[in-house]
Amino acid sequence: MNSIPGPRAARTQVPHPADPACADAQADRPTAAVAGPGADSGRDRSFAAEPGGSPDVERAAFRLQVQPEFHAIPLGLGQGEEAFDEQMRQFARDYWGEEEEREPLRKLTTALYSTNSQELAAGGTVYNAFGVFRIAGSDDEEQPSERISRASLTISVRDLDNTNADLAAAGIAETLEQGQGSGEVQLISLPAGPAVVHIAGSRAVWELSDGEHERHFVRIEIWMPFPDEDRLLLLCLSTADVQDLFFYQSVLADVADTITFGESEEPDSGTSPQAPASL
Repeated sequence: MNSIPGPRAARTQVPHPADPACADAQADRPTAAVAGPGADSGRDRSFAAEPGGSPDVERAAFRLQVQPEFHAIPLGLGQGEEAFDEQMRQFARDYWGEEEEREPLRKLTTALYSTNSQELAAGGTVYNAFGVFRIAGSDDEEQPSERISRASLTISVRDLDNTNADLAAAGIAETLEQGQGSGEVQLISLPAGPAVVHIAGSRAVWELSDGEHERHFVRIEIWMPFPDEDRLLLLCLSTADVQDLFFYQSVLADVADTITFGESEEPDSGTSPQAPASL
């Protein structure tokens, strides 16, 4: 894993795992997006997974690209406990660095993410990442010329009892609109098929050794039925930097536009991504 960018000296808090609402999202109309990072500079990810992490290439294979600012967090899928633990320790070292005085923070980060990853994997998550983005500042002299914004991205595969993608998407949109505390919901069309965008806020509380920690999140979800299959692809991007909602709408739109379904193939480096969807 590449080192996570950003000044480590400025990090005073342990990075929080993904917004739990992304793992528990139930079956909200977005505003205009601003320009964001292009998917052509991203990393190609191929997946063949069933809910719970069992491989099944024929039924749940897909591929997409994520921006290089996302750093994958180990889920332990198909790996032994020892290998998984070492990957988690490496993730903590990449985040905090090797300084001896930061060892307690590395241990806490490892413990937090290990538990969270196990829960996500059990729920059908096949990709979990922590993103660190540099956001350009404004012309206001009182504002910094650049700042760091963070977000988490989870991708999961779930069962669906309808193989008609258009009907399934319409049903998902209706269910989300009627859900408790629903935000904004919109049916959209992506290059790979129909999908639903859901934007909502949530609150998460963690019980840590130094007391209770609370965070408010905004999350953007894309619910996309597999074509002619009884599977659902769910992308969930959440951030506590709620002022960056428009930026992250564009980030997730770029990812969504690269989704392809079917048996995984080697990515074609000469293929340029399509224009991002408007979320």
